[in-house]
Amino acid sequence: MDVKQLKEKLIAAQGAPEKLEVLDEIAACYYDQDEYQEAVVYYGEAEKLAPEGNPRAYFQGMEGICHFFLKKDQEAHKALLGAKNMLRPDEEDCDPEISGLIHYFLGSLYEYNDENDRSLECRLEAFKYLSHLHREPQWMLLAGMSRNYEQKGDLRNSVKFNTQAISLISNDDPEIAYIFDKLGSTLYELGEYKEAQEYFGRVLEVDPGFERKDDVYFSIGLCHQRLLDYRMALDSYLKLLELKELEPEEEPLSWLFIQTVYCYYHLKEHEKSIEFVEKALQEPIEDREEQAEIQSYLTNNYHALGRYQEAVEAGEKTLKLSDQFHNIEIMLPNLTLSYYHLGQEDKFHFYRDWCNRAFPDLSWTQQLNKLEL
Repeated sequence: MDVKQLKEKLIAAQGAPEKLEVLDEIAACYYDQDEYQEAVVYYGEAEKLAPEGNPRAYFQGMEGICHFFLKKDQEAHKALLGAKNMLRPDEEDCDPEISGLIHYFLGSLYEYNDENDRSLECRLEAFKYLSHLHREPQWMLLAGMSRNYEQKGDLRNSVKFNTQAISLISNDDPEIAYIFDKLGSTLYELGEYKEAQEYFGRVLEVDPGFERKDDVYFSIGLCHQRLLDYRMALDSYLKLLELKELEPEEEPLSWLFIQTVYCYYHLKEHEKSIEFVEKALQEPIEDREEQAEIQSYLTNNYHALGRYQEAVEAGEKTLKLSDQFHNIEIMLPNLTLSYYHLGQEDKFHFYRDWCNRAFPDLSWTQQLNKLEL
């Protein structure tokens, strides 16, 4: 029966129960067609006729949902909160689906307003009715709870609920790529790099044109790097460099070059590592610590190649930039050893003492302490 026929039926309806039934049908027709402004009118008329308790909570809740889709947050909050307070879950006429939806949409509104605790409280109540919800609100509720827990710093529960969410989403749904990406990021923070890498990889499987694919390639590289799989990490970084070279607007790539340099160094491909150090140093780098970190790999690579004079020259130049850069614990022993090989006793002892002060428990430092000129 179409809306026109239902409106004719409404005119002929006798008594409140019959009118409520027809009003609900008309509102549902508009709702299903995404015509929420028309739907809210008929849900509002039905609310006035409905008896107090669960029947009225149903219609007021549907009003709130319509206002939500119309982006009328104040009206939505007022209607949904009123419906929530009117619900009587222990009574037989309580509809578990509307109970779940009322709390689900309230949770979303609270999240939009940065009220994370209230959002999670509502979503936990909605979770009780999860099996009564349709598939889309099910996974969206779970994904929302994941965000709530992430904001609270409870990363383990964040992973738990996002994992449940992806079990309900089709791989054809564009949203699944974002959840895979979020799962990868959270697992990375938890130090579970293998699992994180797998989820980052799934992002590109379901959406090769993912809008943040540059970040995904970089994240995959970092995961492999943490797992000491420098070859696979390098593969990701080089793919990303290819993508960056195709972009019309060039951005400084020193952050990417340094990871590439690091991988080549650990793969003992020292000439390639030096090549990328030189590329990185051509980038506009304002941060002295970052510049020093890149420069330090000249010392590391020159030392590995037995080019000790070049190693110490590069090391001294690095330390003039900064002595607080990331991975200084790699360069300083290499600089010390280079002076050892050059037979420069004063410099050797100076930098060995520095290593003992800065990182006495490092195995390299312990090895240096066994050397004497």
